[in-house]
Amino acid sequence: MVERILKSRMSLEALETVLLISLVVFSIVAVESRSLIRAVFSLLGFIISLSFLFILLYALHVGLMLLLVYAGGAIALLMLVIMMTNRREE
Repeated sequence: MVERILKSRMSLEALETVLLISLVVFSIVAVESRSLIRAVFSLLGFIISLSFLFILLYALHVGLMLLLVYAGGAIALLMLVIMMTNRREE
């Protein structure tokens, strides 16, 4: 029984570590990207990873609100604005 609890705790710690690494990677890609669409999609990956991290830390309502509001509405609005603007060829 104790081994099972320790094994599940270790897998949760590993999942938390993976989520934290993905947060860092997505944030660096979002800031350093020259393409706006790539930056928005990496921001989407950041928000999804952050919401899963909150869900993993038993803050279910915060994680779900992040998914619904930011990943749903804000990213769709950013994509709409990017697609509606005229880009100049340089």
